Amino acid sequence: MKARVPFREGLFEETPEGWALVGARCKKCGQIIFPGRETCLNCLGNDLEPVHLSRNGKLYSYTIVHMPSEHFQPPYAIGWIELKEGIKVFSQIRGWREHPLKIGMDMALAYEKLWDEADREVMGYVFRPALNR
Repeated sequence: MKARVPFREGLFEETPEGWALVGARCKKCGQIIFPGRETCLNCLGNDLEPVHLSRNGKLYSYTIVHMPSEHFQPPYAIGWIELKEGIKVFSQIRGWREHPLKIGMDMALAYEKLWDEADREVMGYVFRPALNR
């Protein structure tokens, strides 16, 4: 069995409720940022705390990519998902062939294999159309 590794540390973690994106909340102004960072982009404060973001959102914008990339063969979908916290998360979108995408549709966070790399499975977050949720 291949070892599973995240494509980038600190973006997501497993919780008792399932996988969650990890952002940051500024203790000074309340701004939420993803990915988390050490300085608030709103007030430039440096007192931020980690926060788990919503697992569901609305499709804000998307495109179907027809050019190959290092890890993905076309066509594949990418887009922005707006979370209830008011921020937009950029993500690969899966399940779009079975359930055509429409701006404003409900989307759900998933944790899946993104690609294989030697003896490892590179894992990451994606969003999928949320059906009956």
